[in-house]
Amino acid sequence: MFRTVLMSLFLTIASVMLNSYVRSAYKHMPTFKQEEESTAQDVMIKAYGKAGLEWTLRGKHLYTKNGDVLLISALLQTEKEKITADRAFINRDTLEGYVEGNVEIKSENFYAKTDRANINLKEGKVWGNTNVFLKEEGKETYGESFTLELRPLKIIIKKAKVRLE
Repeated sequence: MFRTVLMSLFLTIASVMLNSYVRSAYKHMPTFKQEEESTAQDVMIKAYGKAGLEWTLRGKHLYTKNGDVLLISALLQTEKEKITADRAFINRDTLEGYVEGNVEIKSENFYAKTDRANINLKEGKVWGNTNVFLKEEGKETYGESFTLELRPLKIIIKKAKVRLE
């Protein structure tokens, strides 16, 4: 009887020690995030910013990975503005990113062309540190960096060279 009590006490203590060892080993193991990936063709996405700014995002190909969206042959447009580019990279949560490759920004009041631009769709803001060409109301402007705020329209171009038509 004494042996049985000692044996059961030994097994209980051993199982508690093994349990604590296994738990401590799991704490030190690296964890892996499961990544979400998907692709689609000929897509259209709606995104909403401040002050009722509604964006329609289109592309021939769409790739997503962990909340980031890549659009190939991208078209981002509102009721009044249109941005086209070879590629658009956008974070789904923040609606921030950049467009690159033959970037054109068109509106009723202006036309702009650059190679790369950062975008914030929520704020309706486009900016970049690359060369830019802007055409508006009978004048052409060339510059080295720019900021466009779409609503209300505000255009800032650094190191601007203006040519009147």
